[in-house]
Amino acid sequence: MEEALGRLKDSLNRLQKGIYYLNTYLRESYEMAPALEALSQAYDDFVRVLEEYPDLNEVAEEFVRENDLLPTFKEMKARYEGIRTLLAKYEALIDSVDGHLERYRTYRYYLFKEDDSVARFVDIVFSNRGEVVIRPLILGEKGISEALQKLGGKQVSKVAFQFTGDRAADAADLFLREFPSAGFVVESGDIRMTWKPDVGVVRLDLPKDMIHEYDEQARRLNATVLAV
Repeated sequence: MEEALGRLKDSLNRLQKGIYYLNTYLRESYEMAPALEALSQAYDDFVRVLEEYPDLNEVAEEFVRENDLLPTFKEMKARYEGIRTLLAKYEALIDSVDGHLERYRTYRYYLFKEDDSVARFVDIVFSNRGEVVIRPLILGEKGISEALQKLGGKQVSKVAFQFTGDRAADAADLFLREFPSAGFVVESGDIRMTWKPDVGVVRLDLPKDMIHEYDEQARRLNATVLAV
């Protein structure tokens, strides 16, 4: 068992490095997008001009010959095909790694179209919990503490208030309506929900065996379940 544990840790460290370095290379590959778009637009213009003025075909032929455009393109095409073949070779590997790592997922991001749906999702997640603690994600907005106290919250720290689970949605709705720029965090035991106003998404942290249950609940509220 000790030997197996050592092999597992070694493989995980190498997997982490592989993911890190490949991610770095793929980030750089996005720099190709502007070049591909420029190539596409130039080729479209080239074809349209020749279709409209076929007599200019000799000018195009001379330019291609004098600038060695054909061998340069063939070199580029070969590199392009090489990258495509390489990616195709490892496509099954990427899918396999993705599927395996998904088994360890303990968080999920959801994008809701309406704030009312966010409050309803809070109710679904926390209403059956005895107590929840809610606090602003971003400090500095005035009046939050007073509003939470007025709503019936019990102050448990400088910025955090405790509610019964069936009032969690009311507290979330207060943030959504009156303090939208503050965002909020709701916690109860091993579940934490974070609403980030700058990106308009909900993050849910919870045990991995509960993820798919709440994915389905979110979809029923027309949320987009993000794969990040």
